[in-house]
Amino acid sequence: MDFALAKRKRRRFTLFLAVIGFAIAAFIWAYSEVTASSTPPFNMGLSATFIVLCPPSLLTVPLIDVEPGSIGFAITWLVVGILNSALYGLVGIVIGGARWELES
Repeated sequence: MDFALAKRKRRRFTLFLAVIGFAIAAFIWAYSEVTASSTPPFNMGLSATFIVLCPPSLLTVPLIDVEPGSIGFAITWLVVGILNSALYGLVGIVIGGARWELES
């Protein structure tokens, strides 16, 4: 595989994973917004899945006073989404680097 093609594939893979990371955080935020008005029973499996798929969501634990539906809640989850996107992008760089090695 030539250098340009390998570089393009790595970049696309990294961007794809970064978008997936942001989408996961956006889904968790949307789920929180939808269930904010009701009091769903605590689901340990769902919470564990959210923590595994979005580790930066643990940063919201000290911000428990931020009310769902407020602008502060949206900004908090925007930051979590950016951090999760960066984390997934780093994973994409590592996996893409191993999968498509650049040969000059």
